[in-house]
Amino acid sequence: MRTPTLQYLYLQKPVSMIIVICIISVLPWLGLHELDMPAQSECALTANTMLQTGEWILPQISGGEISYDHPMLHWLIVLFSYGQGYVSKLTLQLPGALAFIVMMATSLIFFGRRTKFHEAFISTLFLITCSGMQNLSAASSGDLLFATFLFVALTQLYRWEENYELKGIPVEISLLLSAAILTKGLMGVILPLIAFTAYLFVVRKHPAGVILKAMFYLFVSSLFLPALWYVSIWKQGGTDLLLDVMRTEFSYFWGTGADVHNVLYVFPALAIGFLPWIVFFFFSLFGIKWEKHTVCCTGVKLFSLVSMVVLLASYAVMPVKRASFLLPIYPFITIFLAQYALYITEYRTWCTRLFAIFLTVAVVCGLLLALFPSGWSPFHAFTLNLRTGLLLGFTFAMLGTVYYQLFKRINIKILYATIALAFSVNLLVNAAEII
Repeated sequence: MRTPTLQYLYLQKPVSMIIVICIISVLPWLGLHELDMPAQSECALTANTMLQTGEWILPQISGGEISYDHPMLHWLIVLFSYGQGYVSKLTLQLPGALAFIVMMATSLIFFGRRTKFHEAFISTLFLITCSGMQNLSAASSGDLLFATFLFVALTQLYRWEENYELKGIPVEISLLLSAAILTKGLMGVILPLIAFTAYLFVVRKHPAGVILKAMFYLFVSSLFLPALWYVSIWKQGGTDLLLDVMRTEFSYFWGTGADVHNVLYVFPALAIGFLPWIVFFFFSLFGIKWEKHTVCCTGVKLFSLVSMVVLLASYAVMPVKRASFLLPIYPFITIFLAQYALYITEYRTWCTRLFAIFLTVAVVCGLLLALFPSGWSPFHAFTLNLRTGLLLGFTFAMLGTVYYQLFKRINIKILYATIALAFSVNLLVNAAEII
C-alpha cells in the first residue's frame, strides 16, 4: 500500500518537511511588503551605500552621516544584492527569512535527537505558527538573525559539553558568537555564555575552575573577529567614534526612549507572541487536578529550562525591551509546550477538541469580517486575486479538515489539523498584508 506523501515526509524526511513548511511560510512574501519601519529604511540605505562605494566598515550615508551600526546584517544584505547591483526589498528581508529557516531546522534536529521526536516535531510546528515568530520573521531581520546565532550557539555549546566535555576550543562556536557580536554587540557573547555557565553549575558535572577556564577561553576566542572591526573603526574614526560605538554596545542597560519598559513587559509580550497556542494552554487549566507528581528534568530539558530562565531574567532586568529580543527564548519554551500539549491530547481529550472548535469559530468570524467589512469591523478588507483566492481555498480546506477530524475523535490528528489551520491563517494574513 502506498504511503501518503505527508506521512512519508514525516517518517522519512522530517527535517526536509520542516524546511519546506518554512519556505512556504516566509519566502513567497519577501519583497512584497513595504518598508514600514524607519530601521528597515536606514538598513537598506546603509547596505546600498556599502554596495555602491565598497566601504564596508564606516559607510557614509545621506548628508555625510557615518553609520557605525553593527555590520553583519548589512554585509549579508550586500552579499545577497551583489549579483543584481542594488539593494531590493527582497534582499533586505532575505537574511531574516533564512535565519528563520535555520532556527527551525536546528530546533528539530537538536531536540529530535535528545527527546521524543514527536515532541520535537510538534515543538517546531508551534514555533513556526506562533504569532511572534511569524510577525517578526520578515519585519525584524536583524533581531531574528541575532536570535538564530544565539540559539544555534547555545545548542552547539550543549553538544560540546555532551561530546567533548569542554575540551578544546570549538571553532564553530567561536564563529557563531563572533557573528552574534557583529550583529547586535557584546550581548551576543555575554548572554549565551552566562546561560551555559549557569547550566554547567546546576548539573555540577565539572569543577568550577574547569568551567570558568573553558568559558574564558571561549569568550576570548569569540572576540578575535569583532576586534578587527573595532580596530578598523578606531583607525578610521578615532577614539571618540570608538567610544560612541562602545557606548551603544551597553545602551541596553541605560536605554532611553520608547523601548524602555519595566520588568512586567516580558510576560504579556511572550503571551501575545505565542498566540494562538497560549489560548490552548489557558483552556487546559480549567478543571485541572493539582496533584503532586515527580517531574524528571535532566539533560536537554534541564538545559532548556536553565537557558530559558537565564535569558528571560537577563532581558527582564535590562531597561531596553522589545518583543523581538525574546526570540532566542522561543525554542526553549516550545519544547515544554509540546510535551504539555501531548499530555493534554492524551489525558484531557475535551481540551483539544474545545480549542479546535474555538479556533475554527474564530477563523470563520475573522474571514467573514474581512470579506464583508462594516464600519465597526477592526479588519481591513483585502482584494480577492489569484493569490488570496488560493490561500482562501486552502484555509477553507483546513477548516473542513478540522471539522472532519472532530468527528473522527482521534485527538492527535485533531491537534495536527489545528496546527495546519493556524499555518493556513498565517499564510492568508501574510498575503492580505501585501495588498
